[in-house]
Amino acid sequence: MIIRGVNIAAVKQKMEVDREAKASRHLILDGDGPAYRVAAKVKRLQTAIANYQAAILTELHMTGCGSATVHLTHRTCLKNNRPLVNAKKPYQGQRKNKAKPPLLEPLREAMMQKENWLPEFQVRMHYDIEADDAMIIQAHHLGMDGVIWSDDKDLRCTPYLYYNQSTGTVDGPEPHGWVSAKLTDSGNLKVIGRGPIFFWAQMLMGDSADNVAGLARYNGALCGPAATLKVLEEVRDRDEAANLVIDGYRKIEQNVIAEGYLLHLLQHPRDHVFDYIMSHDLTQENREFVQWCMQQPWMRQSEHEEVDLPWD
Repeated sequence: MIIRGVNIAAVKQKMEVDREAKASRHLILDGDGPAYRVAAKVKRLQTAIANYQAAILTELHMTGCGSATVHLTHRTCLKNNRPLVNAKKPYQGQRKNKAKPPLLEPLREAMMQKENWLPEFQVRMHYDIEADDAMIIQAHHLGMDGVIWSDDKDLRCTPYLYYNQSTGTVDGPEPHGWVSAKLTDSGNLKVIGRGPIFFWAQMLMGDSADNVAGLARYNGALCGPAATLKVLEEVRDRDEAANLVIDGYRKIEQNVIAEGYLLHLLQHPRDHVFDYIMSHDLTQENREFVQWCMQQPWMRQSEHEEVDLPWD
């Protein structure tokens, strides 16, 4: 049937194809945020389990995905040895003795049990690497068939599909990425972004949530949000972003590997930030500087833990 020049049958067919394509996508879900929210509101473990299951199903519905892997970081996780890095600040050093909801750990432990899973999802607890690492690894494994959902801004570095909680939409791939300015409700300047360039923005300004300092100074200025935006806001190429940021580290001889190791999320089980940085088209000066940084005593233990992921 043709109405006003539009083939209605063709439109309906395309809508059905799009619906099926979305349903075939797999949700890569950061389960720690929902666990905190659920555990903080209830007193009984069975209620928490039921509410957690409902939260996952809701997020599946909102993203249009047909299945999910829920990732959790165990409280004893080695965190890819990040706490052993000799960086400007101790990794997540500000989190010690922070109060947590009493039901948080019982809920997380309960969700490791298959009897608490539903047909739509499975749960993976991580002991060697963090849930963030496992999520990015899975994103690279699935490509355009995976969608990341996380409360943690670090996951915005993914070059693949990402669920934007602000707009309620699945954002498309960002092979290079971008950064931009946003004002918080209190009027403070905030850097937002997507894709690999967002990683380089964090390399400048650090990450207060994980107690990562970032670059001490860029051309003599402190590297807060304003300085970060001045360097990267107009950049749309990941290689250009890498060179601009490494230039800043090289000029003050700050170890780019140490800070990078804390911020880089693994893309495959044997990944290393040195390999990731060197995969960029760097200037000769920056390549030599990165190699020099790698040779310095930036980590108290250099051996990686063995990582065994369920989709290997």
